[in-house]
Amino acid sequence: MSIITFWSNTKKQTSQTMSLAAIATSMAIEHNYKILIISTIYNDDTLELCFGDLNNNKKLLKKLVKDANIAVDNGIEGLSKMAHSGRMTPDIIQNYTNVIYKNRLEILYGYKEEKDRPSEEQYLRIREKYKEIIKNAGNFYDMVFVDVEKGLDDEYVKQILKISDLVIINTEQKIGMINEINELIHSELRNDNFIINIGRFDSYSKYSIKNISRYLKMKRDISVIPYNTLYFEAASEESVADLFLKIRNVSEGDRNKAFVTETKNAAEKIVYKLQELQMKM
Repeated sequence: MSIITFWSNTKKQTSQTMSLAAIATSMAIEHNYKILIISTIYNDDTLELCFGDLNNNKKLLKKLVKDANIAVDNGIEGLSKMAHSGRMTPDIIQNYTNVIYKNRLEILYGYKEEKDRPSEEQYLRIREKYKEIIKNAGNFYDMVFVDVEKGLDDEYVKQILKISDLVIINTEQKIGMINEINELIHSELRNDNFIINIGRFDSYSKYSIKNISRYLKMKRDISVIPYNTLYFEAASEESVADLFLKIRNVSEGDRNKAFVTETKNAAEKIVYKLQELQMKM
């Protein structure tokens, strides 16, 4: 029962959501965990492009009922209404998710604007209940992966980071961003419950894992997700789940081997770190 939050201390591009999608999918395949991905980011469709459009379910439901104008609440909208009415329980969350791999991986997409409903006002009401939803999910799923807004401008982000068992701090191979991470580690972070993740990693860059580890004075709590053409194409075609099943056992000489290996390694680092933190409690 662990909450793993993917977060970036900078507003710059860090491939945060793409890294989360890759690691969670790999973990669901390689480990016998029941995993839920929760997106709290407003009006972002990255995960839907990776795994499929939740609104298709709503359209299907409307066809099955007599009144074509009936309001059908699913996903985060329906779940937040349950939370506001005091009727949410850990096991009820699964009724509002998209199933990617049965009994292994589910997704609760974030709030998106649509023509037939209010936008930011409704999102702010939903946001009030994210902490409660995540904590309940943590009592039902083995792993809850949370994708949050970057930075610390929003109070709800601070709340989610506070209840997280592990925080994945996302960055890229750029000296300015690495310097920001270095400052964050040695000035603001008080706990050991974090892993640094480098998205869109390029093995030919002079900012190698070894050099970054030496610079940050960190030996093992750094993971990387290499840039991979097949993955980034699949992430725009709703076919990430299929891709990971196809490439999970690629041979040593395959061009996708590094991506598969490092994504598995990133998942393993999360498992190991959670076990390490548990032992310290």
